[in-house]
Amino acid sequence: MVIDPKKAIGQRQLVDACPYHAIFWNEEKRLPQKCTFCVQRLEKGRIPKCVQVCPSQALVFGDLEDPGSNVSKIVASGKTEALDPERRTRPRVYYLAVPKVFVAGSVVFGDVDECAEGVKVTLTDRSTRKLTKISTNNFGDFEFDGLSAGKYSVKFEYNGYRGKTVVIDLKTDKDLGIVTLTRARP
Repeated sequence: MVIDPKKAIGQRQLVDACPYHAIFWNEEKRLPQKCTFCVQRLEKGRIPKCVQVCPSQALVFGDLEDPGSNVSKIVASGKTEALDPERRTRPRVYYLAVPKVFVAGSVVFGDVDECAEGVKVTLTDRSTRKLTKISTNNFGDFEFDGLSAGKYSVKFEYNGYRGKTVVIDLKTDKDLGIVTLTRARP
């Protein structure tokens, strides 16, 4: 996408309209702007400045249409991700080793104040309805790792105890702390 500077002058709402937060506001020029991959350098057969100066070579640039290019091979490896793939926007930027988040905690049987080993813990992704089930270890601990941000519910079940469900809006790592289960009434 290219922003036409004549049409966009004063159009600050374009900053908020970008779902990727890639557009920023240039107060001095009163223009919304975004990275152009240094189009002026590309036209001269050079790579973007950020790629050239990156000391750790963390940025890779190339022709995604050329299956022989380094960047095309990296994307084809299946180890990359685009931001918000559900938008189906034909991305030109991919990320390698995207950090994921976790949900963890410990479960205790409240009536005996002991670690709750073997509690069935079910994580439900509320947008996809995907379920992941694990059991607490001998310390009552549990962890779901490699999650994406989003809304989840965590359900705790153990025979003879009342079930408990916690709903979370996961934006970063979340430690639920100690989850106490109480005995079910006979």
